[in-house]
Formats: sequence, structure tokens, C-alpha cells
Amino acid sequence: MIGKIIKSQKELYYVDTEESLLMAKARGNFRVKDKKPLVGDNVEVDVLEDEKAYITKLLPRRNEIKRPNIANVDQLLVFITIDHPPLNLYNLDKYLAMCEYLNIDVVIILTKIDLVSQEKIKKIADIYMNLSYKLIEIDNYKDFPKDEILEVLKGKTSAVSGASGVGKSTFLSNVLDREIEIGEISQKSRRGKNTTRHTEIFKISKDTFIFDTPGFDSFEFDFLEDENDLKNTFVELRNRNCKFKDCNHINEPSCRVKEDLEVGKIAQSRYKNYLQLFEELKQRRLNKW
Repeated sequence: MIGKIIKSQKELYYVDTEESLLMAKARGNFRVKDKKPLVGDNVEVDVLEDEKAYITKLLPRRNEIKRPNIANVDQLLVFITIDHPPLNLYNLDKYLAMCEYLNIDVVIILTKIDLVSQEKIKKIADIYMNLSYKLIEIDNYKDFPKDEILEVLKGKTSAVSGASGVGKSTFLSNVLDREIEIGEISQKSRRGKNTTRHTEIFKISKDTFIFDTPGFDSFEFDFLEDENDLKNTFVELRNRNCKFKDCNHINEPSCRVKEDLEVGKIAQSRYKNYLQLFEELKQRRLNKW
């Protein structure tokens, strides 16, 4: 029997199959092979005569995200606000770089649009829509575009990410028509309190799932070991016809990226974040030795 792990608690896994929802344990051979089933994994399950269920095989993973440790993500919904809490473009660009590296589709969800001017919204939206990222503006409490969101989610396994307090739980409540615990905004930091305590997948329809993922408001940029590979995760920097094929678009002469940067074809914020990430990766590599 084939199913998808939609929740795990210690060594017990909840597996959604076409027939039913099973509570299963993993066979001991997983420990021998140092492989652990993850939420999002597609698995084979055996049900014994005493109705105990066991996961016997992990099917091939499309991808794996380390923190939170989940598998088979088709699409990441990256939640941002311009204010309340303030927008962190560096973290946003880290998410996008990770998704480019792991070949995960991205939808940027801009929430709390009622609290900010259209001028500020347009300034941010233009940067990312010009890079062909899909961006949806929503007000979780008024005219929520549920039909549009369901169409975006259709046929995919999606995960939600973004800082605490950006409206992820309210969004999930609106999509799923059920209450998802919502945290209050800290008046001191203007950031939300993370309310989700475990990773779980909600099933929207037969082939449509969405993760509720705790601890996904920041992550280590540890999937790249060499800073020279970073340019391939920024869509506007890769495959450029610079003078040098291995151009990192920093100090090299005859760099097309630097030329576009000077005339405003590349956003200064994106390039600044690229430089910061490049330096962090470089220092981490050097510190290993």
C-alpha cells in the first residue's frame, strides 16, 4: 500500500492512503541504513493481521529541506510583510536562492497590504515580478482570494515559510476552513510568536497538500559549500555573457551584471544581499580549515 506521511510524533507516523489514515511505525532496517522517514515522504506500508502498520520502503524523494526536515516540496509559499513586522529582504532572497538550488517553485505572499501604501507595495512587487516570481497580495481579513490561492496550490505539495507574525496561521485557517492557532504580535519587537509546534501536512484534495512547518522563519544557508556556486541561485546573475565564464560579478572586468546594475536593470537590494551571502559562504569555507 502506498501513502504519504502527513505527520510524525516521535517514532509514530501518520500515513495518508487512498483507503484510510494509518498510524505506522518504521521497520528496523531504516535505522540500519541510517534513513529516517520524513513528513512529506511517499512510502510503502504493510498492514498486518493485527492491524498494526509498518513503513517498509521510502519511495524516491524529489528533494529534502533540512530545517525543518521535510521532503518532497513542490512549492514554497514565502510570506512577507512590508511593515508589522518589517520586511527583511535578505531573508527573502535567501529563501529564493534555496528554492532555485532545490528546484522548488516559489510564490511570494505579501500580507497585511491594508497597513501599507500602494507605493511601497509596488516598489517591492516590481523587483520580484520582474524576475518572473509569482507574487500575490492578500488581506487575510478582507476579500481573501481563496479561489486564486486554491488554484495556485492545486496538484502540489506546498510549504509555508516566513517570519513569525506575517499571517501564515491566519492564511492556513482561511484556506482550510479550520482554526489554526495564531500567535500575538510582540509589541516590543513587532514580531509574532511562533505558534506551531510540530510539522504536519494538511490534505486539501486528493493530490493537493500543504505543510504547516514550525521553525521555518530562518535557516542556515548550508546547502552550498562553495561561494562560487552562489550566482547560479540568483536568477538575474546566472548564465550571463561576461568576459570571464567563471565571473562572480564582483570585481571582475567587463561584467555584464555590473553594467546592468549601474543602469538600474538589477535591483541594488538583490545585489547587496548576493554580496553578503557570498562573503558568508566564503568565510565559512575558509574557517573549515
